[in-house]
Amino acid sequence: MNFLTPLAFALAALLPIIVALYFLKLRREEQRISSTYLWRTLVRDTAANAPWQRLKPSWLLLLQLLFLIALILALTRPFTWSETAAGSHLILAIDTSASMGATDVKPNRLTEAIATARRLLEGLPGSTRVTLIEAGAQVRVPVSGANDPGAAISALNEVRPGLTGADMASALTMAAAIAAREPDSEVVIVSDGRVTVPDGLTLPGRVRYIPIGQDNDNQALGAFSLQFEAGGQSLTAFVQVVNYGTRDVQRRLSVYADGQLLTARDLALAPGKAQALTLPGLPGDARVLEARLDGQDVLATDDRAWAVPPSVGKVAIRIVGPGNRFLETALRLRPNAELTFVPPDLTKPTEGDQSTNLPATNLPTSQLTIFDSTLLTGTLPSGNLLFIAPPRSTEVFSVTGRIDQPILTAVVADDPLLHYIDLRDVAVQDATRISLPAWARAVIVEGKTNAPLLVIGEQDGRRLAVLAFDLRRSDLPLRVAFPILIANLIDALVPGGVAGVPANVAPGRPLSIAVPPQVSTIDVRTPDGQAHTLTPANGNVVFDQTDQLGVYEIATQDSTGQSHDLRRFSVNLFNPDESNVLPRATLPIAAAGAANIQELPRARDEWWRPIAWLALVLLVAEWLLVYRGNLVRLWNGITARGKPFNVKRKA
Repeated sequence: MNFLTPLAFALAALLPIIVALYFLKLRREEQRISSTYLWRTLVRDTAANAPWQRLKPSWLLLLQLLFLIALILALTRPFTWSETAAGSHLILAIDTSASMGATDVKPNRLTEAIATARRLLEGLPGSTRVTLIEAGAQVRVPVSGANDPGAAISALNEVRPGLTGADMASALTMAAAIAAREPDSEVVIVSDGRVTVPDGLTLPGRVRYIPIGQDNDNQALGAFSLQFEAGGQSLTAFVQVVNYGTRDVQRRLSVYADGQLLTARDLALAPGKAQALTLPGLPGDARVLEARLDGQDVLATDDRAWAVPPSVGKVAIRIVGPGNRFLETALRLRPNAELTFVPPDLTKPTEGDQSTNLPATNLPTSQLTIFDSTLLTGTLPSGNLLFIAPPRSTEVFSVTGRIDQPILTAVVADDPLLHYIDLRDVAVQDATRISLPAWARAVIVEGKTNAPLLVIGEQDGRRLAVLAFDLRRSDLPLRVAFPILIANLIDALVPGGVAGVPANVAPGRPLSIAVPPQVSTIDVRTPDGQAHTLTPANGNVVFDQTDQLGVYEIATQDSTGQSHDLRRFSVNLFNPDESNVLPRATLPIAAAGAANIQELPRARDEWWRPIAWLALVLLVAEWLLVYRGNLVRLWNGITARGKPFNVKRKA
């Protein structure tokens, strides 16, 4: 409780004065006598000889003291910070990301956010317009400009938590567009702050952020993938466990194959640290493997992860370069990879430059050609291409210089190519500076200059990627993430199977599936058992119902109904921004006209009016108590006047 005029508490000095006056007051019981002549002297003696008397219970004194206390409280103008919005139009944005499922507030953050929004809406005047925006994987507007706050309250009952990050940037951009049309509006953001806000965003009107959440005691599975060992008879699992909390914890990691426990490890996790584990010798005929973190934390959705063995279809990969043991080892982890090596010519590289030039030759077409610090002097071969540390420009990209000691930064944290990849503290001595081609999108950039370091895309029907630094001039090959990055690149550049079904898909991300001509339908079964039948168009289908964690099955059928292929993929919550559930107290948002980006003051609810009404009620009660005798006599007189005279007749 806060007070606008706390100096009014000085009036509390009147309380002992009222009590003292009560002590000094003469107490008489009213009696009717024939004459007061003999009583006057007795009364004066009593008043003079006994000014102070024992305090006796008195309803009158109690009412007087309560009245004065209520009056003093009303004068201090008490208030509480309120969630009541101001303005003629309330634009309410609610975060429905995965981190809002954290249980540090009971039952979870999203439920608390909905309750907060409901209290805010219930306190609105009936004339206030309301727009409700759900910020999840996609932005939804269930209520837009409604004059009835009750419609928004009803829509809150349909809000559900998601498994992805919140697209708060789009939500706030939409809120800014609405607020720009109505100056007397207020934007209220209810979130735990685990969102990305556009730099320099300015919202018209008033802006208020209501933070939800208290704790970040959470551990998560940050990565889980499988690779076949040499010979293809067994699997090796790569697992990463991250402690996002602020204290040391003990958790048990359990790995299951088709529901049967295979192995368990007890882990001691330091605060803010990650542990990477390699688990070899797992059964190669397993259909689905599951990793579980046993124990309790505030977010359960990232304590389980699933993985399926990689496709075993043969992939022809040609490596052009002087030889790279790190790259070859990572590629040989894929039992379906058929590697062919094309050495450069005998021309030695210039001093200080490990790149070489390969004479133009008629290279046979392969599914993927990797140029490792080497380029052809002629036309590039057909097929999909991966360039590593290109020494000069080609027909598909341009080299513009060098970058010393670049800092690797992911453009999008949950990019499919970076699943299970932790780029923090990766050391790179130097890199080739390239311009971003029109056909490509950047996956990794240099942290200071935003120069692209890893790009991928498609041009003229073939898939292309460029990794701008030499693997041998970095410590990336020494990390567990390196073979995972190579595997992700191969999966992206050489879609296999039905055609390009990856082993893992991010929650909420649409999956594009290329299908052979003989396939007429594709059946996708979700983790909860629901079946979705898709019909290919132009040799491709898109499945966008990846909103459940677990394993999905894809079955193909031809026109006769005969099944041809069965593939699986998993959906896991590998998102550091969501697993790190530490709430943020402020958001970097500016209001129109603000000099600095800051959190605007919250609204106040003053309580002096109801307290003043209480004081008035106490005053009336005190008056009624003082004059209760007179009022009773008055009432009796009124009622007696209205009664008819009783006339007795003589018999």
